[in-house]
Amino acid sequence: MEYRMKDIFEQAMNDPYAVRLGGPEYEARMVFGCKILKDNNTGETSIFNTALGGHHYKKLSEKQLLAFFEGGWRHGCYHLALDNYKIKLKRIEVSIKLEMNGKKNPKQIQSLKNSRERLMNKYKLITDKLLKL
Repeated sequence: MEYRMKDIFEQAMNDPYAVRLGGPEYEARMVFGCKILKDNNTGETSIFNTALGGHHYKKLSEKQLLAFFEGGWRHGCYHLALDNYKIKLKRIEVSIKLEMNGKKNPKQIQSLKNSRERLMNKYKLITDKLLKL
């Protein structure tokens, strides 16, 4: 089924798991590092990735938006969460390699491995949820 931005926003508004955000100028919902925002003045709706850090949320790429248009709000959120987890796992792997080849601090290495394990568990959980849709 093909979804429009209006449909995706309505699904987000009705999602009981999504956090309610908003003010006099906008309505928004956020779940799994994904924020959808509708400007009350212009009626424009945008979806942002909140999980990559920085001072400003990043608008989704066309490829990332495609998951929302193809499967709806939750489907898109799950795909975005999986993409974010992959990026974070790559960063942790690089950090582990640098630590192993550098200072070789056992506490730091164990901390990084624990972080990797937590992310892998989250990745599996989201993958299972995506398969149930």
